Amino acid sequence: DLARRVRARRERLVERTVRVLVVGEFKQGKSSLVNALVNAPVCPVDDDIATAVPTAVRHRDEPGARVAYPGDDGEPVWEPADVDAARRLSTVPSGPPGERRPVMIEIGIPRRLLAGGLVLVDTPGVGGIGSAQAASTASSLPSADLVLFVTDASQELTAPELEFLQAARALCPAVACVLTKVDLYPQWRTIRDLDESHLRHAGVRAPIVAVSALLRQHAATGSDHELNAESGFPALIDHLRRCVAEAKATAAQSAAIDVVDVARQLQASFEAERSALVDPERAGELVAGLALARQEADRLRGQTSKWQQRLNDRIADLGADVEHDLRSRMREVTRLGDETIDDGDPRELWAEFEPWLYRRVAAEVLANYALLHQRAALVAAEVSALFETEESDVLAALPVAAPSDMLENIAVDTGLDDAPSMSVGQSALSLLRGSYGGVLMFGMLGRMVGLGLANPASIFLGLMMGRKSMRDEKARQLAQARQQARGACHRYVDEVTFVIGKDSRDTVRRVHRHLRDHFAERAETLHRSASESLRAAQEAIKGDETQRRDRLRRVEMELVRIRGLAARGAAVAPRPSPAAATGGR
Repeated sequence: DLARRVRARRERLVERTVRVLVVGEFKQGKSSLVNALVNAPVCPVDDDIATAVPTAVRHRDEPGARVAYPGDDGEPVWEPADVDAARRLSTVPSGPPGERRPVMIEIGIPRRLLAGGLVLVDTPGVGGIGSAQAASTASSLPSADLVLFVTDASQELTAPELEFLQAARALCPAVACVLTKVDLYPQWRTIRDLDESHLRHAGVRAPIVAVSALLRQHAATGSDHELNAESGFPALIDHLRRCVAEAKATAAQSAAIDVVDVARQLQASFEAERSALVDPERAGELVAGLALARQEADRLRGQTSKWQQRLNDRIADLGADVEHDLRSRMREVTRLGDETIDDGDPRELWAEFEPWLYRRVAAEVLANYALLHQRAALVAAEVSALFETEESDVLAALPVAAPSDMLENIAVDTGLDDAPSMSVGQSALSLLRGSYGGVLMFGMLGRMVGLGLANPASIFLGLMMGRKSMRDEKARQLAQARQQARGACHRYVDEVTFVIGKDSRDTVRRVHRHLRDHFAERAETLHRSASESLRAAQEAIKGDETQRRDRLRRVEMELVRIRGLAARGAAVAPRPSPAAATGGR
């Protein structure tokens, strides 16, 4: 089991890539940014097209591409493709239901910037930051090492963009803002300063790098180093290289922690055997102590162990807190929706209200899943501390993803198309009906005092009654339309709460199983190591003097090797947090 663990770690270390998600609103220059970074037209750029499929650009000795399609088992099926064909597929919008459509495109080109494992992912921005498409992009944030949030210099950061950045910062370890198209807007420095102020007030720690893809392109064409520096891309590339170096250093530290832990378990086994070989008279006492240690390790595998209780308690708290957070957010959306509907005529404002409702709900769902991921990471870290181990692997594999596909399948049905609305003719008819009754009533009263049926006073009063009747009918129809709109808003929010709440509970259960299985395997490994130490000590006292001396010499040689390996690992690994060695019992 230790060998399997080390081999798996080595494979992850060798195959380590640094994923950089390029995200942002529609037509902010994301594809142009990726092209300028690699000095190649890998992502199509045009006024009439936009990225519709996430496109990953990575290093490859020879240019090539592959396309992923949905598989029957839920896993993507990769197919090789020509680079030009892959570029065309990346801009094809979704077709009719049932049509085979790619879910991911990967393009490989030979570039020194990418050779270190850097992978740039151009993401769709159609639909708005708060849309379901944005939630789909956000679902991949936990697997990213860096997020480049792209916004152009035409205006400062908007409220939805800041909300997305807050969620991205919660889900991804590093976020940077890229201010594009600075060559088109002379006031870009003012916009940059405003954006920095907005980020500070929003509590988002993210540097802002101003760039111009057009200047970068001209600089590459003419090999103009000064123009290239003015484009801002050297600073951005330096930032990317620092992120690659930091990601590799973190991966090396995680590997070193594994090395130290494995060496410690091996060392315990050999030291137990050495103690039995050096002092056979105390071997019985040593064996008894090792047997007790194995019993302690065996208790780690039980349902009543401290780590199991801690995990169960924290998962229960996690589920309750996430559900309460979702309900609170949806209640706030409902309240804001009701206020907006009551302040206007839904028959006129619905064209703007409906997209707002979709965006706001998607943003709240994204924030709720960001909370779920944050809290799940805290649970993993807390239980890991009981085992005196680091949690990077278990965090990277946490099964938490925003359910963007579910949001896309939920729509608002208002029935406002059938809501009554008075036309000019209907208004005139309502006025005539109300006026006729008023003229007749007041005319009859006038005849009692000697006036005619249609006298000026009765006509005036009749018109007033007709006007009131018309206004009352309009108010009734407006109230009916508002009631229909509020009902539609409530039904949509209730449906989202029902569907997302179920998925959230399922996600919490998946997280629970994932953490339980991970730490149960860890407890099993500790039990095996304790059993091996006991077995080695028992075997050591069975041989004669010559056999013990020969075995002692080999054991001491192994201990020298293991201690040296542990020392090398400790020099790379970060200082572990203090925890009791038996804290997980």
